[in-house]
Amino acid sequence: MLTSSLILGCVVGSADTAETAEVGQTIDPPDASGLITLGDDNNYAFDGRLDGPTISLAAESDATIDFADLDKDLQCHDLDPVADIDNVALLMFRYLTETEVEAGLSTDSLAMADMSLYISYEPGDATSFRLSDLSFFGTDPEIEGEFKEGNGSFLVLLTSGTTVGSGARMIGFLEPSASETSTSGVLDDGCSVLDYEADLTSLKPLAVLPSGPWTLDWTAATQTGQATELVDTKVTSVMLAYYAELTMADLETQFLDIELLADRTWTLEHAGGTTADLSLLLDASDGSAFTGFEAEGTYLLALRCGTCPSPAPLVLTQLVPWRE
Repeated sequence: MLTSSLILGCVVGSADTAETAEVGQTIDPPDASGLITLGDDNNYAFDGRLDGPTISLAAESDATIDFADLDKDLQCHDLDPVADIDNVALLMFRYLTETEVEAGLSTDSLAMADMSLYISYEPGDATSFRLSDLSFFGTDPEIEGEFKEGNGSFLVLLTSGTTVGSGARMIGFLEPSASETSTSGVLDDGCSVLDYEADLTSLKPLAVLPSGPWTLDWTAATQTGQATELVDTKVTSVMLAYYAELTMADLETQFLDIELLADRTWTLEHAGGTTADLSLLLDASDGSAFTGFEAEGTYLLALRCGTCPSPAPLVLTQLVPWRE
């Protein structure tokens, strides 16, 4: 981890003075109007590095890729290759190396101009595909003719859902070689693909009124947790997660499971802008409205991007109920 400092859920007292967390950080009292101003010092830090497997295949072949044994995705979460994989895509980057593609995926910095070809296939109940199965919205690009040694990097992307660039569950690279005779390969384990460090314990928590109102404003936030520019239009949803027993230090060590570990989560679809009314959050399990920060424990708030290849939230912070 980037740090071993510890921030527990703070016991906050007088509403007239700032309180101090166990690590010596100061938590300012909430605005009486309910405005929650989120800036860069309130954001977490995430450094994720993707390293997908490379499958060497005969150049200019109609190669077959099998993913029947893929039971863990790139976050090492359980995966059913039939039920969970809705789309297979092959992306060709003529002028980028595999390392450069992985770096771009990790930081969400790849541009459309970097991609020379995109073809896809919806496998249904199948757990394998041939290159000739993939098309560009029904148009056959004759990929075998492009699948040549030295012709760039070929990224395979297996996703849940069919939205281009989102829902990634597994990645891998196909490497055409003039000296290779094999025309088949396997994608079977995502647990070793993503290496990461997450720092949730250095951020400055935000105090909130337990029963509202709550207007979140992130105009002052300029960077994502991955130290890239925070683009307002990439924020597609707001998530609030509650943990009865886990501290921020606990969640830091289990970062990829923060949604799975939550006792409750609430979400709000975000149409645009840099503010959100947290009273509009809805329980992810039953659709009930969020009623307040009533329980003791840890509350995480995340701004998420539903169209980004990285599963890491753009912004993540801790909200601490201010109790007099």
